[in-house]
Amino acid sequence: MTLPEDFITRLVSSIFLLIVVLFPLIKGEFFFKTFLIIISPIILFEWMRMASNRFWIIRGLLASIGISSVLTFSSIGPVSGLIFFLIFLSICIFGKLTNSSYKLSSFGFIYISIATLSILWLRESAQGFLSLSIILSTIIVTDASAYIIGNWLGGPKLFKIISPNKTLSGFIGAIIFGVSWFYLVASSFSETFEISHLPIGICIVLISILGDLFISFLKRKSGIKDASFILPGHGGLLDRADSILPVFILIPILVIIFDLIENPSLIVLGW
Repeated sequence: MTLPEDFITRLVSSIFLLIVVLFPLIKGEFFFKTFLIIISPIILFEWMRMASNRFWIIRGLLASIGISSVLTFSSIGPVSGLIFFLIFLSICIFGKLTNSSYKLSSFGFIYISIATLSILWLRESAQGFLSLSIILSTIIVTDASAYIIGNWLGGPKLFKIISPNKTLSGFIGAIIFGVSWFYLVASSFSETFEISHLPIGICIVLISILGDLFISFLKRKSGIKDASFILPGHGGLLDRADSILPVFILIPILVIIFDLIENPSLIVLGW
């Protein structure tokens, strides 16, 4: 097996990022909320730059003020909801007036904000650390499996137009190892997890893959390779969050469908 040239660089960056994330993830509460307040504006800035090079800093500032303001509130209420709506409206109006992709900019604000709030909601629930760790580790295994197996086995390109490096072998490997990891960890740490809950893991894996492809499509459409250059071998934080964001758009939907609002962690741990 021949490792890709940038494998070591990507590995070191991944370990560094994991260390940075682990402390606030474990501590929770103030530390985790502060972490999200720091990290989400960076992702929003990268999104705005990807959406359009015109006035992306101003759109990024507006979006950052919006998500940071909402995150500082102890709970979502009328005031935070009003702030969120006004920022959304401001991004739409400013983008429209400056001809700087107001549709994609406003969508990105909603997309990233909902995912961020969903992550915080899950972390603050009972057994939030465990459920969030299972989801994030499943996404990491899925992403790593697609990268390593795809480079190792090669084979037919699956999405040539969107992402020419994605192979069929990587796609199959990601599903096999991602779903297997979810089942192994969830069943090991939860007494209520059953094989009938496995479709949740399949959904997480598939949505994470589609999220990666979605951002790849947007970057190709925008003519940029990386959203930023913060992480060597990876690009920006948006490049790392692309598989994570849509999963946490999905989680609240599944929680509502299965009537688990009182404890959303059960969507992962079984009910």
